[in-house]
Amino acid sequence: MKITIEPTEQNRIASVDTMHSTVSVSIASDDLDIGETMEQVVKALQAWGFHNDSIAKYLDEELAWQLGLGGRDDQAMMLKSIYKASEE
Repeated sequence: MKITIEPTEQNRIASVDTMHSTVSVSIASDDLDIGETMEQVVKALQAWGFHNDSIAKYLDEELAWQLGLGGRDDQAMMLKSIYKASEE
């Protein structure tokens, strides 16, 4: 499996910053489940320059945490709010 992110031809010419910006993540096998595939997509987005918080906003909170995009404090706060709501 190969995931590639590259600028469009129009943007490649217009900007010196993106002239050579291509990110590829290659895996020797195509035998990945959706979780493993998402890990590779996140790696490609990080290499392209997206911040973890920006990526995490578009993922399920649990998946974002599993992929290392949220800190354990974020998970702890989420769990506290769940338990607090169930106690009331």
